[in-house]
Amino acid sequence: MKSRILILTAFFLSLGYVASAQHFGTDIKEERLKGKVKSVLTTIRTPQGRIVAQPVRHNFNEAGYFTQTTYYDTMGNPVIIVGFTYDKKNRLVKDIRTHEPYSELLSQTTYVYDKKNRTITAEMFGIADSLEERTVHQFDKDNVLQKVTVYSENNKELASTKYEYNNAGYRSLATFTEGENNIYRGTEKYRYDTEGFIAERCSYYLTTLRQAFLYTYYYDEQGNWTQAYVYHVTPSEGYLYEVITRQITYFE
Repeated sequence: MKSRILILTAFFLSLGYVASAQHFGTDIKEERLKGKVKSVLTTIRTPQGRIVAQPVRHNFNEAGYFTQTTYYDTMGNPVIIVGFTYDKKNRLVKDIRTHEPYSELLSQTTYVYDKKNRTITAEMFGIADSLEERTVHQFDKDNVLQKVTVYSENNKELASTKYEYNNAGYRSLATFTEGENNIYRGTEKYRYDTEGFIAERCSYYLTTLRQAFLYTYYYDEQGNWTQAYVYHVTPSEGYLYEVITRQITYFE
């Protein structure tokens, strides 16, 4: 269970390079992508070129919503594929995760919305149709995400993250707690560039700075960033930490 908690910590405190506050917008909009984007393949490498995380491809339909997410191994072979299903209001209602190359079912997640659409409950079921995990997203009256809480199959709280936002509506602070007693695990603070992408990300334990990263971006003709350089910064030095590339295709 401890390793699972650590994975959840990494997930909640590493939220990507766009901090979307709203929900019910298109996925294209929430990712701040411009133009008629068809797919985005993201790869993270060390400065020496070694892949350090699974490359991920997001596919979109022409309406701007995710249709499929594919995770690859370092050789470029698909390992996990997630397919998405929506209702008539374009709300996500189900995703199915399979293991490749044999399309072996790993899990299915269903999404339930309350009457005011301020709470989204995601229930993940494993291959034996048993509940493995439940995630609750809570929004305020303006559809701004306030809190995400993960529960075990026994309804025990595993982890939660609370969010705060700056005047521009970007996520400025994420506070992570663990377990039913809400044990404090850390916070992350974010600063953004003029395009709304993260320019600085700092991790803290109480008031002690643990890590700081700076981001610079390069863009394509559509105005979407295709390469990000991430620098690890300390009081005495800074060095290139990783390079993120995005291969973006567009509908004609």
